[in-house]
Amino acid sequence: MTSASHQSDLRNSIRFPMHLQVTLSTPTGQYRATTTDISAGGILFRTDSELEVGSPVHFSIEMPVEMPIELGGGTHLVLVLCAGRVVRCSSEKLGQSVAVAIDEYRFKRVEGA
Repeated sequence: MTSASHQSDLRNSIRFPMHLQVTLSTPTGQYRATTTDISAGGILFRTDSELEVGSPVHFSIEMPVEMPIELGGGTHLVLVLCAGRVVRCSSEKLGQSVAVAIDEYRFKRVEGA
């Protein structure tokens, strides 16, 4: 259970408006979504599917990254692999708006992308 002060800290994190592709895996299936915004503690995205508040999710965010010349240069795809839980879900005109608290994450560079 999230404490009130911890939840307040998450909501006070700087949110970055980003529209990136997300692949979600939940106990009920796998879904595609697009991010609305991302912060250090969570993510808000839109999807056509309903997700249950409290359900665990694993998801990957596709992030194109410009690499410095000394690291190979060019644009490379980096996946941010995350685990978290649904904390809020609401119906909107364009589908479901789903907020997920991120419990852990790691980065994975995709070779050849």
